[in-house]
Amino acid sequence: MPKSFHAVLLACAGTMLFLLSGATAVHAQSKNVLLITLDTTRADHLGCYAGKKYATPNIDALAAKGVLFEEARAHCPLTLPSHANMLTGKFPSSLNLRVNGLVLDDSVPMIQETFRKKGYRTIAVVSSVILEKTRGLSRGFDVYEDKMTMVPAKGGPPLEKRAEDATASALRELSGVKGPFFMWVHYYDPHHDYVPPPPFSLRFSSSPYDGEISYMDSRIGVLIKGLAERGLLKNTLIIVAADHGEGLGEHNEKVHGIFLYEYAVRVPLIIACDGMIPAGRRVSGLCALSDMAPTIMELLGMNGGGFDGRSLVPMIRGAEWKDEPVYVESYEGYFNYGWAPLRGIVDGDHKFIDAPRPELYKYRGSEYENLYAGSPETASRMRKELKKYPAAGEGEKNEMDSLLSDPSNSETLSRLMSLGYLSGSGRKLDQAGLLDPKDGILLESEIENAEKARNSGKLKEAEDLLRNILKKNPSNFRALSILGTIYLSMNRLEEAMLCYREEIKLKPQEDGAHLNLGTVFKKQGDLAAAEKEYRAALAVNPRMTEAIASLGRMLLDQKRNGEAKRLLEEAIRNNADSADVYFVAGSMYRAASDLEKARDCFLMASSLNPSDHVALASAGQSSYIAGRVDDALSLYQKALKISPSSFDYNAAIGSILLEEKKDPAGALPYLKKALAAAPDAPTKKELGDLVSRIEESGK
Repeated sequence: MPKSFHAVLLACAGTMLFLLSGATAVHAQSKNVLLITLDTTRADHLGCYAGKKYATPNIDALAAKGVLFEEARAHCPLTLPSHANMLTGKFPSSLNLRVNGLVLDDSVPMIQETFRKKGYRTIAVVSSVILEKTRGLSRGFDVYEDKMTMVPAKGGPPLEKRAEDATASALRELSGVKGPFFMWVHYYDPHHDYVPPPPFSLRFSSSPYDGEISYMDSRIGVLIKGLAERGLLKNTLIIVAADHGEGLGEHNEKVHGIFLYEYAVRVPLIIACDGMIPAGRRVSGLCALSDMAPTIMELLGMNGGGFDGRSLVPMIRGAEWKDEPVYVESYEGYFNYGWAPLRGIVDGDHKFIDAPRPELYKYRGSEYENLYAGSPETASRMRKELKKYPAAGEGEKNEMDSLLSDPSNSETLSRLMSLGYLSGSGRKLDQAGLLDPKDGILLESEIENAEKARNSGKLKEAEDLLRNILKKNPSNFRALSILGTIYLSMNRLEEAMLCYREEIKLKPQEDGAHLNLGTVFKKQGDLAAAEKEYRAALAVNPRMTEAIASLGRMLLDQKRNGEAKRLLEEAIRNNADSADVYFVAGSMYRAASDLEKARDCFLMASSLNPSDHVALASAGQSSYIAGRVDDALSLYQKALKISPSSFDYNAAIGSILLEEKKDPAGALPYLKKALAAAPDAPTKKELGDLVSRIEESGK
């Protein structure tokens, strides 16, 4: 009994020694680290923060076995800057990384680099193109898994991956790990659009955002269970944090990125580890995501300096904690629409937001009751505090211009724009007289309504909405660009030309405007002018894949095959990750009878855009011409799975089975489907006669 008692006492003493002094560095360094980041997840939509009405049992369980930080803040309500803050311990103003789509500077140390130097296996699994390895966060990771798997409903390349795929990737990477690991797993599901899979779609039919969070939570549960089954859970420090929240209509913001209200910047933060972190503790001190890196480093006894954030270990231990102001900012409206940027300070008493109409709110009080006019001393004090954090200057504006013209960014920019980010502004606007986002946000809703009207075919309604927006906000690139696409789709080419020329006037380095203007000229039959604009786009951005593909097609149509070959092969050598470029290259090789290269290019186009059945069928056609009948049959069948009612694919498969495989019974159902979809009367008669002959011969 005494021996057992002393063993227990010694074990407790060891734990207390760490909690009180930060000692036992050797023990701490043996710990694994699992950083779980939750994209677009409000703290007040998790059960552990807001009660049982929110179904997040796995995150709640981690909170129960660790420390929950009630007052954590994101510095910026955008994915890339916020994750950079976490992994570097730096403020946005130090990183000069203000919006999605930029690149983290190579000179900024990241904590995973330290872990790799210490012998850790470093692994990242990210679930959005916003965090692709080209953005700079991959530095220091042995594995950076950024392959997206979820094809958008409207088609095109995958832009994100589901939580189940992220968890599966993480567990797969862990299966071969020997020794300690540092793993970051990023879940993107709660990001708009909110489309949770069954059964969450049924259970949360009235609140699909919460359904996405609950679904994500279930996959986090699978990840934690996988750690336990591998015997890794007890020896792993787990950090759960969101990068930012979501508007859900508050202050007229449906999503996030523009405003700095609590729904956007207050985030969940949980730290748990058996034997290292006390269980069931909730702490109320003010902290921020830049505090995460120094906290992890101190907990594991590693040296690390140069952080803007500060370690939260004293708060974890229950020691005295003095709140310091937290800096917050958003340049999304500035770079996207030409609105005024927002910068603010949160302290334990108030939140101050610097805007054309400044805002002051009681800390954690109502953000609909602006106290600015009646509290000049408080406002003056907080404005002075805000000046400690540099605003974006010419450097950041130039970086945004570089985003739009850097040859390496065209694919990422296109994908970000499809996710609702970065409509393409970045003009060097005079700060004086900019539109207050509180006024501009109503225009964002109008733009959304215009896009919905356009997407549902109500083009006149969309046009009227966009014209009204541009009267109020002439520098609104998104409205101008959408209006141009509407005119282009309606073949109102002169009006489309005016839109794109206005874009070029406002921003000559806007490669997309040159591309669209080139398309207008091509439709008008002015091929020389079209080529000039495509080449202008490529002068700005030599790797703009859309311009390469458009120019390549035009050169092939003009029988300028040598020029097309040089253009397309150079793009492929430069790793043009574009389905369009590979498809045009496939067409070029097929015309040159280089059928093997043609097939390979069409298949690459299909892999980059899995919904592209035409690329699969084109690969099949190339194989058929080359005499590879079985391969052709397989590829046509894959194309048919994507487009089951296609006349061409059913007819091709039926013909191959009938003529090459001598299998009329197998060919018959395909030929019947082709007959049902036949495009014209002569084709229907010919196919009908063939089907009748096969049926007669089978009797």
